Amino acid sequence: MEQAATPKIPLALLTVLYGCGFIAGFNENLVNMALVAIMNEFSVDAVTVQWLVTGYMIAATVVIICMSFCYRRFTLHALFLGAAALSIVGSALGFIAGNFFAILAGRLIQAIGTGMFIPLMMNVIVDKVPFQKMGTYVSLGGSMITLGPATAPIVTGFLVSAFGWRSVFLVPLGVTALLLVVGLFIVRDDRAAGDAHFDVLSVAFAAAGITLLTFGLAQVSSNVGVGIGALAVAVLVMFLFVRRQLTLEYPLVSMEPMRNATYWPAVVLVIVTMMTYFSFSVMAPLYFEEGAGLTPATAGLLMVIPVLTNATAALVGGRVLDKRGEWPLLPLGLLLAAVGVVVMIIGAVGLQMIVVTIGIFIGYLGTGMVLSPAQSAGLKRLPNHLNADGVALMTSSVQLASCVGPAAYIGVMSALQNSFLEGGAPDQAAASYGFAGAMMAALVIVVLGLICAWRYARRMRTYKVSDAE
Repeated sequence: MEQAATPKIPLALLTVLYGCGFIAGFNENLVNMALVAIMNEFSVDAVTVQWLVTGYMIAATVVIICMSFCYRRFTLHALFLGAAALSIVGSALGFIAGNFFAILAGRLIQAIGTGMFIPLMMNVIVDKVPFQKMGTYVSLGGSMITLGPATAPIVTGFLVSAFGWRSVFLVPLGVTALLLVVGLFIVRDDRAAGDAHFDVLSVAFAAAGITLLTFGLAQVSSNVGVGIGALAVAVLVMFLFVRRQLTLEYPLVSMEPMRNATYWPAVVLVIVTMMTYFSFSVMAPLYFEEGAGLTPATAGLLMVIPVLTNATAALVGGRVLDKRGEWPLLPLGLLLAAVGVVVMIIGAVGLQMIVVTIGIFIGYLGTGMVLSPAQSAGLKRLPNHLNADGVALMTSSVQLASCVGPAAYIGVMSALQNSFLEGGAPDQAAASYGFAGAMMAALVIVVLGLICAWRYARRMRTYKVSDAE
């Protein structure tokens, strides 16, 4: 890996960028505790209302795929201002929305804005942080990103209970406005805007592929024919996207980092971990409200300890990665995540909310140990000229997993819940059994990730920096 002299990052700039990462993550789970209230007010079902989550993630993922181009074409200051302004507009629209589609439009505008925040932060860190400290800085940024969606159910749960679902949009509105005011004077860098090439067809392929993939996963458990058809077309479209990147002289995002044997396994681990973590964040509130009959405020309160555990695990994991490397950190984290999922299944089947809560705690601990360290492991060994593309691919993988995980698992949960209801099960029991079924599907993915983590981390024990050059 090329390692040029690295200037010190101004603390004020780092603080603003970490704040942007936090609010971007917070927005991902902004409406989770309000889903039931929105369903009731606008008479939509769980599969429809979850598009407020997955629609946001789809839009954010498409934006992130474009960020390699944007980071080369525009200055950091211009990108920051545009991202903050769009986030504010989207939050305001969500607050005043008079129907479900207006809320969805606000969420999509939010996604375009805050979808730019995370790769901005990651690009600055990767460009300016020394190799030996990459794990700590990326994990600190990652903990802010993951602390956002983990904190959101707690804050918004109380807001929904006290002031109604619209109040949740005031949080990103106020925080982003504050970041905008401060960032006007702080967010600068020494890069000049340069030449870059934007390919509209690549963006269309990416948007269509991600949307069809998410839709297909949501439908496959309840409408097999439609789901499989959508998934087949999604695979074809994503193939066309990748093929176009490989054939264009100036691709929207270069696929070259995926040829690096120290990078692509880390992307796989990030996808598995984010699918698991984000699904916990989306499905746990639904379980607590529908399966356990709790209020949004109480459900949010139950997430406090898992949230703090996840953030702490991310910070400690980054330090451990810098000092000891990937072994045994990454496989141990996914092993804990698997144990947590098993405990959740046992608790949900036995209708024991306390056992489910313990499982959520263990799952958050395990995913916190893997997500940011895996990102660091993949990014820090790339050659410098691939940094922007590596960040775009890694962060878009995070967002893609955030789309795929909830869509797939909520689809399973809804189908099973309806089946149990038709069989005469009580409402709360049906919701709990549906949750258990979704976690069984999640367990399969986690175990596959554990196998990958074991092989990757053992290989990294003998890796030398010169191997990547």
